Amino acid sequence: MTEKNEIDARTAKLLLATWRALREGKLKVAPQFRELAEEFMSAPLTMMGLVDTSRLSEKALSFGRTSGMALGFTMQRDPEPSPPLPLPMAEAQPELFRLFSQLFAALTGRAVALVANEQEIKDRMLWRCKHEPDAMTEAANTAFDELAAFYNANAVRLFQHAKTLGGMRLVTGGQRTFGPSALNAVRVTGLYADTQLLPDPVHPFLMADLHLNAKHLQLAHTLFYILQLHPLVDAGLPVPPVFVFPSFEEGLEERDAHTKHGMEQLVVRMVAPLCDGTVTSVDELFEYANKHGERFALALLANGLFIPPGAQPDQRFGVAEAVKAYIAALEGVRSKEMLARMKTLPSGILLLNGVIERVRPHYHLLENATELGAQPLLSQRAHWHYFEKCAQANAEDLLRKNVLSEQAFQTLQAVQDDSLSWLATIPVQMLAELIANNEHRWLREELNKYTAQLAGGGAIDTNAMVREVSSGLASLVQRQQKAMSDIERKYAPKKMAAYFGGGSGLAVAAAAAMLPSLSPLLGVAIPAVAAAAAVGGGVLGFGREKVAEQVEKRQAERSMLGVLATVRPN
Repeated sequence: MTEKNEIDARTAKLLLATWRALREGKLKVAPQFRELAEEFMSAPLTMMGLVDTSRLSEKALSFGRTSGMALGFTMQRDPEPSPPLPLPMAEAQPELFRLFSQLFAALTGRAVALVANEQEIKDRMLWRCKHEPDAMTEAANTAFDELAAFYNANAVRLFQHAKTLGGMRLVTGGQRTFGPSALNAVRVTGLYADTQLLPDPVHPFLMADLHLNAKHLQLAHTLFYILQLHPLVDAGLPVPPVFVFPSFEEGLEERDAHTKHGMEQLVVRMVAPLCDGTVTSVDELFEYANKHGERFALALLANGLFIPPGAQPDQRFGVAEAVKAYIAALEGVRSKEMLARMKTLPSGILLLNGVIERVRPHYHLLENATELGAQPLLSQRAHWHYFEKCAQANAEDLLRKNVLSEQAFQTLQAVQDDSLSWLATIPVQMLAELIANNEHRWLREELNKYTAQLAGGGAIDTNAMVREVSSGLASLVQRQQKAMSDIERKYAPKKMAAYFGGGSGLAVAAAAAMLPSLSPLLGVAIPAVAAAAAVGGGVLGFGREKVAEQVEKRQAERSMLGVLATVRPN
């Protein structure tokens, strides 16, 4: 017999390919191998979907390996039909977001820019289901079909293109959904990084059964948040601030033996040290959890391996509290059937399931970071906590030194701190302007000046880094306030507003009308006739000086310093 822990990822992949081909009738065997084929087919799959080799003979295992390799050669000779011709990469991202917009409008009956929040999405979808069910169904099906065709033609190339992007590139992950926290993280990090690689949160809705309650409503919520990034895509910058790519996670979990094997090994490395005796598979972990029940659940909680969704790593739960919090977090999210089954599970098994659910997206994040040559980035404390646990279990470094320095990595973590959440209030359209003007690189260099001393002193304390970043941002805001005062002092001797009383406002507008290239900077809109009537010789002279002052102020306000000063709370 061959022990399960001796099966490597490649062998697991070959065995699963043979098992599937036999079950689906795609692999025909000679009479002398029929008995081995039947033995191999009789092997069950593990909970992770791999072939359970514990009761297979060496001959059956050899048959499985050899047949798997033969299947690989056959697939190389008979490739699948080519998908439709893909789009040029410059057009792919705008087209993807156009299709997202089309699908959102099909579900809600309204453009995303005209919808305020999740409650309005729900109300509009309920109204459409009641009053326009046929129109809603037809529009949604058409939008789904177009989006599926886009993925069929472009998904693989999008992933491949993501590998070619340079600069400070980050890949997000650690969670299954794209909601407010993920959006805010992208907005904040956009002030610092060159490109953020975002696993497509819509792709799984089309490609897998996610066991969701109100699936189309949750899809509409996801579309609402990802579409807030549309201005960053529309900017059409040579270095894209965001790049959305399908990461194929659900399909890999369902069919790819390498992924199944890798996820199983990661879970076992994390949890097995809590078990008495030798545990080498997820199946054995569940057997242990079932046997030791509450004692095992307590060990998961004590070692920080189970954190209920929405909770923080430093919160403390008893077993009953943890179970209650876990189930409550899934109410309205998971399908009723799935939730009903989960409610019947013993506490040890339920919490182990929760750990695996947490680990899955982190496994994919680590894989994506390796494949794309990017630095993993997360948006919540609990996600950072699990990411560190997963990295320790896999003996991987948190920091990709070929992408980021230790200083930059710690700074990125610091700007995601709750105390700096005000950074996420910068409008996305304004963020796009700042990035187009390379202001994010300027901010990166400025913050580095404040954090350089910490970076040179050995291990960096996270709290200390947050304090330094916060202090640095405060200093930058103070610099902006001084700059605005300097502009006012510069023009004060030249203005004669006191001599013209209430006419000065019209003089400014008139001067702007006379200098139309300045109007966009001031936001002035006034009828030309009224403006001209207000213009006198001295007034126009004052107006030109006032316009010049306003232009300088407006330009200062639209710089990175100005934007930070505007959104930072007093």
